[in-house]
Amino acid sequence: MAIDQSVLLALKHAVRSANEDAPRPIPAGVLEPLIKVSRPGLHMNLDLEASNAIGAPLITVMDQPTFGQLLAPLTKRQKDVAGLIIDGFSNREIAEQLGISLSTAKDHVHAILARLDLKSRTALVSAARRNG
Repeated sequence: MAIDQSVLLALKHAVRSANEDAPRPIPAGVLEPLIKVSRPGLHMNLDLEASNAIGAPLITVMDQPTFGQLLAPLTKRQKDVAGLIIDGFSNREIAEQLGISLSTAKDHVHAILARLDLKSRTALVSAARRNG
């Protein structure tokens, strides 16, 4: 299979930009399988730190999770709270909507962000938009 040169150049540029201190070419043989599987919604990551440690490119390829998969680690109540966060509700509005105390709403928000490994409510909204 011939490698699409525009994809190859874009990948090479991304690697060089990310590792400007010690740029090195990526062998076409490493990129060819990525190009074969590339499609919308597919997430590819080049781990430069691990690549430097093992002396070869370490690339992970995975499907971007759906919205349901994103929220899968949450309890039913946390999913309810996450939905309200995504809809733009404040902690006070979440508490009123669900009939819980403000401190409980805050606890749920903190637990959601921790369980999903997100830094903020904005990150949750952004992840929800990306994942449908």
